[in-house]
Amino acid sequence: MTDFIRIPSNPVPDGAETFMFAAPDGAQLRGAFFPVDDARGTIILEPGWAEFIEKYFETIGRLHARKFNVAMMDWRGQGLSDRDSAPKAKWKNYFHILREDLRHFTEAHVKPRFDAPMMLMTHSMGGMPALMLLADGYGGFERAVLCAPMTRLFAGPANAVFTIVSTLASAAGLGAAPVTKQDDAPEAFEGNILTSDPARHERFRQLQLAEPSAANAAPTFGWVHVATKTSKEMHQQGFFDNLQIPIRIITAGEEKLIDGSDHETIAAQSDRIERVIIPGALHEIMMERDGLQELYWKSVDEFVAVH
Repeated sequence: MTDFIRIPSNPVPDGAETFMFAAPDGAQLRGAFFPVDDARGTIILEPGWAEFIEKYFETIGRLHARKFNVAMMDWRGQGLSDRDSAPKAKWKNYFHILREDLRHFTEAHVKPRFDAPMMLMTHSMGGMPALMLLADGYGGFERAVLCAPMTRLFAGPANAVFTIVSTLASAAGLGAAPVTKQDDAPEAFEGNILTSDPARHERFRQLQLAEPSAANAAPTFGWVHVATKTSKEMHQQGFFDNLQIPIRIITAGEEKLIDGSDHETIAAQSDRIERVIIPGALHEIMMERDGLQELYWKSVDEFVAVH
């Protein structure tokens, strides 16, 4: 698919273009460019688990208002990027592969298209491969803003339980089995732990219904296994010793999906990482109601203004 998923409540930004490109291993991934006149820089914006490019059109509008070009990529295994290469990788080196996909997208596609300075912005799962790339000492970005990054899946004893269960399930050949049951219809607003804004929640639900092939089912035991394994790697002493750029982690004050308290642990590993909390926000801060989004964008503006 080379066009955007279109619904009336989510207009495509002016000048936008979407395209397919080959990852280093040949997998076909979907990217998109969103240029703006008189840009003062470029933001590479990467989504979280089960998300895809179109969900972030409103966010792109906010970045355009700040005079940033925007580039996005659907992670392999979700959205309209390659689905065939992801399952095996998900219980092997999935996040390491995503790290290299991000590096390749930035160097081979974004930099030839848009001017510096380049900055990185991610949400949730997208924060894991981003942190891995930055911890490698990659200096292709000036700064990075990580919104509710998935640095640790579960809080407290649940993390150990799911680590053991997902490891055993994967070893037993059940890596492709879903961790939980999920209805065919996207999640209802009532009781959701993602956003307190009904209109933005409904907008994404409509996008998923408009293009079901872009939606994801429930996470598998294999995915949980590799996510917890990679998280453990990130918590090893010295993991961020080669970090070159400033990072701001923005934590949802009412986080209920991942272990938001772990952001403090990650920030303590490097004086280049700082943490800000948005009180009252659920996990999808960029999809929250206006008042909470204002706090998020105020934090982003302050961080970017330093540069």
